[in-house]
Amino acid sequence: MVRTYKYQSIKNSIAKMSVESLIEEFNALVGKRYWTSARAAHDAALIDSLVKKGVDVSAIYDGRAISFCSAIALDDTRTKIVLIN
Repeated sequence: MVRTYKYQSIKNSIAKMSVESLIEEFNALVGKRYWTSARAAHDAALIDSLVKKGVDVSAIYDGRAISFCSAIALDDTRTKIVLIN
């Protein structure tokens, strides 16, 4: 119950952010190795919000795990995430 509430609360605040802000939020987490239930809820809400805004997240999310190994950006069509080296 607490986990669902935390996710919903984070999702509601993230949903108001622009795609560019969501990408900045993701990039701020690249390389960070800490893990908590709040981080899990945040990461799930971040991916769900990008998907809801019509962004293809397949470069960082395979349906089970999110990769924070590399920074990201939008491609030229502004509909797909690409990795930045």
